[in-house]
Amino acid sequence: MSHGEEMFSHYHLIPMDETAWSNLQPRKMLKGEQEFEWITTYRKSKNSAGSNSAGEFLKEVSLQDVRLDPSSVRWRAQQTNLEYLLLFDVDSLVWSFRKTASLPTSGKAYGGWEEPTCELRGHFVGHYLSTTAQMWASTHVDSIGEKMSALVTALAACQEKMVTGYLSAFPSDQFDRFETIKPVWTPYYTIHKIMAGLLDQYTLAGNKQALKMVTWMADYCWSCVSNVIINYSIERHWLSLNEETGGMNDALYQLFSVTNHTKHLFLAHLFDKPCFLGLLAVQADDIAGFHANTHIPVVVGAQMRYEVTGDPLYKTIGTFFMDIVNSSHSYATGELLPSLGELWKYPKRLATTLEVENEESCTTYNMLKVI
Repeated sequence: MSHGEEMFSHYHLIPMDETAWSNLQPRKMLKGEQEFEWITTYRKSKNSAGSNSAGEFLKEVSLQDVRLDPSSVRWRAQQTNLEYLLLFDVDSLVWSFRKTASLPTSGKAYGGWEEPTCELRGHFVGHYLSTTAQMWASTHVDSIGEKMSALVTALAACQEKMVTGYLSAFPSDQFDRFETIKPVWTPYYTIHKIMAGLLDQYTLAGNKQALKMVTWMADYCWSCVSNVIINYSIERHWLSLNEETGGMNDALYQLFSVTNHTKHLFLAHLFDKPCFLGLLAVQADDIAGFHANTHIPVVVGAQMRYEVTGDPLYKTIGTFFMDIVNSSHSYATGELLPSLGELWKYPKRLATTLEVENEESCTTYNMLKVI
């Protein structure tokens, strides 16, 4: 087994299975108006059933309309979180973004996941964008609103300097490695966090600049995916998805729900992972060996696809996934997955995989997003 094959061996089905599923997809991207006409027709056909249309979903109450009781423990927890968020320095958060954009840097970069040598740098900033938007919507505290707005403005300057729509704390050559199936640490995972954070800044805090930025990022991603499919094949694109791509399909479906641009819908489809969702579609409890933190966000995206298109198949996929995880891959505490490489093990045999670091927080967080 080559190094590349070994690196991806726990992420995906075997190539033959991948080919079987990918043959169901267009081999080359459609061009211009044909592409949009095709996907618009698809969407209309899926929404024609009426009872499956996204318009009939229950609507969650906006965070803008919810306030916690100041005498409650939850309010005290919220205040603690608010104080923590205010500790962060914008210059330090965007240090690597400015470095990547060849802009002057100020202050000192944060360490940990944001360490300037870490290939995942920037993804904490995406989380910060999301949580500050949620905090502002929940409290309307001016200080957190000013900090998150300053962060969006600083990131916008980086994106404008790079011209292409690219926005990241690491250089774009990580995507070159990703697309040529060379070892790299999950660039789309980080991009997803940034896009999701900017979407939250727009939907929860009304920052129109953030919407412009995430739309421009989607244009860049479109160019990347188009390049792989047109110059190689759809199979090459599916193979590149062996790396963790976070919830790219979820973010793009959400973006489409805002922009109604069929380009965003089509790109979201291309980040659905057929080889995994296909197993769930035929209701096969055969997820042992799959990397959980890679695939749970794909299911979250599948559920968003159902909400956006009304396609009942994706409701079935999400429901079946929850059924098998709850019945066969979860501990009595409600948590799931041993920490052994973040891999699902054989169903209903969790006792054989108990270690000192079970119930990992990353997978728990992602499972909480599965509706």
